[in-house]
Amino acid sequence: METTAPGGDGSAAAAAARAALVDGASGFDVTGPDGAPTLVFLHGTRVTRAMWEPQIAALSDQYRVVTLDLPGHGVHAEVPFRMPRAVDFARSVIEQTGGQAMVVGQSLGGYVAMELAATHPAHVAGLVLCNAATEPRTVARRAPRTVGAYVAGRVGERYLGRGGPERSAGHTSGPLPRATNGWLFKGGYSALMVALRTSFLTRLAAYPGPTLLVNGANDPLFRRGEGDFLAACRDGRLHVIEGAGHLVNSEQPAAFNEAVREFAEIVFRNPRPQ
Repeated sequence: METTAPGGDGSAAAAAARAALVDGASGFDVTGPDGAPTLVFLHGTRVTRAMWEPQIAALSDQYRVVTLDLPGHGVHAEVPFRMPRAVDFARSVIEQTGGQAMVVGQSLGGYVAMELAATHPAHVAGLVLCNAATEPRTVARRAPRTVGAYVAGRVGERYLGRGGPERSAGHTSGPLPRATNGWLFKGGYSALMVALRTSFLTRLAAYPGPTLLVNGANDPLFRRGEGDFLAACRDGRLHVIEGAGHLVNSEQPAAFNEAVREFAEIVFRNPRPQ
């Protein structure tokens, strides 16, 4: 595994984080066989690449699994989140790890993945969008009082190890991974504000390759536009996982990993030209 050094506090660390993000030299891990098809995982808001530990363990036998920290998160916590910056970093990582990848994005990472696929389609062999099947601004408009509670409560409880309503209701089968660097309010807030000002259906419609929407059945807010997002895909599929909410990859990891593996076999059976 290629592992980057964690960032610290202070101006020197902040400057180093910004420099690393610019040149793409750090902020990501690679696990799996050299020369294998590449899967790039983009995490959700306010967490880090550590959320993908169940996928690294399950999928790195057959694939080159790449996880990275988006701006405002993890080792890049001091780098303000901007969508072009996030896309440029993801593109740089793909170029360093094979040139083309199936990109898997959860929540915020899904929206970054749509932008990446629309602007750099040759780098994206396929898209897996997890719990990102609605326009963020639509969610905010229709349920303004629940957005903050949903993100800071239901998701935060999982990563802070506090249980939460879905854990107590039996919707998870084991301990959930904690994100390194904890709960990053600054980066998460900036990313959320960017997402709320952006329309993503047009981004998704611009991508010519195959797309899989993976949603937790118990995630009504981020399934609100499921039909519209599926219709926007040029080559789209939908997979709903029962017994899971917003963090479907860790709440039902076996079912999630199976869905990703099956889709990867389709994507890499007939790879798109770079």
